[in-house]
Amino acid sequence: MRFALKICICTVLIVALLFGVFGQILIAQNFRTALRFRVQAAVADYSALASAMEAELYGIHLYYNTVSPAMFDEILKRAGSNQGVESPCALYNTAFELLTASDDSFPETLIFSELRVRRFAYRLIRSDEGRTLLDTAGCVSIGGQNYFLSVRYDATDLMQLRAEQIESLTLVHIITVAVSTAAMLLLSYLTTKPLRRLQRFTAVIGRGNYSRRARVTTLDEIGDLTVAFNEMTGAIEQKVEALEQNAKQQKDFVANFSHELKTPMTSIIGYADMLRSTELDEEDAFMAANFIFSEGKRLEAMSLKLMDLVVLDKNDFKLVRGYARRALGHVVAVVTPMLEKAELTLSYDIEQQIILYEKDLLLTLVTNLIDNARKASSPGKTVTLTGRRMNGRYRISVKDEGIGIPQEELSRITEAFFMVDKSRARAQHGAGLGLAIGNRIAEIHGSTLHFESEVNKGTLVWFDVPLFSREKGGDR
Repeated sequence: MRFALKICICTVLIVALLFGVFGQILIAQNFRTALRFRVQAAVADYSALASAMEAELYGIHLYYNTVSPAMFDEILKRAGSNQGVESPCALYNTAFELLTASDDSFPETLIFSELRVRRFAYRLIRSDEGRTLLDTAGCVSIGGQNYFLSVRYDATDLMQLRAEQIESLTLVHIITVAVSTAAMLLLSYLTTKPLRRLQRFTAVIGRGNYSRRARVTTLDEIGDLTVAFNEMTGAIEQKVEALEQNAKQQKDFVANFSHELKTPMTSIIGYADMLRSTELDEEDAFMAANFIFSEGKRLEAMSLKLMDLVVLDKNDFKLVRGYARRALGHVVAVVTPMLEKAELTLSYDIEQQIILYEKDLLLTLVTNLIDNARKASSPGKTVTLTGRRMNGRYRISVKDEGIGIPQEELSRITEAFFMVDKSRARAQHGAGLGLAIGNRIAEIHGSTLHFESEVNKGTLVWFDVPLFSREKGGDR
């Protein structure tokens, strides 16, 4: 069942039930009020009729000096005639036996159990002609004796009024339910319209169109749901894009790795087969063996760096505090012989600060950046290592005066197996994994690698590490 139809049915049922219950209560209350007024009028008639009978009895007693049971009929008729009471009357003694009655409809014995505990009682009865009568009975004192006077009033008009009210209530009830049903159908349709629109929108999202957003048309809970759904869709879109990008990167990674692996292996197999099947002079044999050695070293470097990349993606590293000059001074000691061999000068300016870092990873990263600067620089140039406190962190930068990186290549420089100059990188046993590993190490320290480069003028690479705060005992 549709949600709008459920709202409509539930609301109409509640309206119909409440209207019916309160309508019946109102009709019953009106009937009791009208009956109470009729009973009050009967009580007034009782008092007047009892007084008239008392006067008639007194007159007869004075005239005849006695009262016989036969005289009660005359007393009742005269009293009723004098008071204008046209309703049937009957008089009973204290034993509830009939003394006299204005018609034959009264029983010989008065059956009113309530009169045993109260002086006046009434009830509604049905006559033989189908009319409704208000049958009343009360105790009256006549001539010093107690009697029970019973009077029957026509109450058919009360029942007719009640039937008319019930009929009117039924008609109004039907109209109210019909109008409520139409109104609730319209209201529930309009209320659930945003939900139907959101349902259609989910079908669009289910077909993979994550760029679409649902239109917010209300400021109620449905509007909040739409906003939350749009936020969820945006998060899904980002996740899907990230997964697609990751899948693409993995595909490119496998393709590049296969390519990088195939090229040296083909060369190694080719030169090995040459050495095995052909007699070469000493110089050619040395050249073939040297090429096999060079390509083998490149495969070794590539496999080791690939292992580093896998390890960095799987492990958590704890940063410890240390002095920046001691950490970077170790790097200087490691790279100085390498730069001197390449006829390059190392310049460094390291500000002393207490930093948080992972010793081996930081050494690997800075060494790799300086080695990349060496590969990009020609003899006689300078490589500069700088460490400075900046913006609440400690910035480490490496600058060279080498060949530079084209601007269109900077966004891909940290991708695995990406090499700006592949022939130059392969000649130096490069695998295109160094900066990918370096960027992961920078992320472990809460930063990323930033590049500023200009072709034929040099490249600046920098990243940040946390500072240690003595007051807080940790990262500032």
